[in-house]
Amino acid sequence: MDQLPIVRPGERVVARSDGKGGLILGVEKIKGREFAASAECSGYVLDARLLMDVLGSIKMPGSWFQVWCKSVALQNANRADDQIRTVARGFVRTNQRDLQARCNLSAASVNEASQFFNHIGWMRNAKPGVLQLNPWLTVAGTSGEQEKWQKLWNDAKGPVCIIPHADYPTEWRKARAEEKKAAEAARRKEKVVTLRPKRSPRKAASA
Repeated sequence: MDQLPIVRPGERVVARSDGKGGLILGVEKIKGREFAASAECSGYVLDARLLMDVLGSIKMPGSWFQVWCKSVALQNANRADDQIRTVARGFVRTNQRDLQARCNLSAASVNEASQFFNHIGWMRNAKPGVLQLNPWLTVAGTSGEQEKWQKLWNDAKGPVCIIPHADYPTEWRKARAEEKKAAEAARRKEKVVTLRPKRSPRKAASA
């Protein structure tokens, strides 16, 4: 599917193995919902268990895991402060410099992690300084809120969600390195034409 479907009240996303190390996503009717509740928020995350299962098995650098956890932690789920919130619920106000400071990581580490999670469709850049994390995987909210967040993601043509197998980060890094190498080789093959400097016209000698 080009984009994740909107999961309406009474439905949920389910995953099953394709027999080749990957997962196939589908939508099914349910009679109840899994709730996340605390003193500050209540609601449900449609695929929290799937997300945690993937995070528990995927082989990725610790720096990527740090960036992801910090990004999720910045999602403010408290409905009581809607009047003073700087971004809507389901969104995160942060940038690479902020994540560098929060995670105590280099710019390169944060940049690589952000590109990976954008690539697999777990986050998208809503606008400068604001992220939307995949609402199917990360946000606890009512069914109406979930439908709104999912529609925003789909309307913005958010990246297609990938449920990566354990070695996917290594494969992604290798593919990126090969693309970079090919681009550099193509640049070296480009012919460089040296332009002759224009000679300024000689001034006639004065008598």
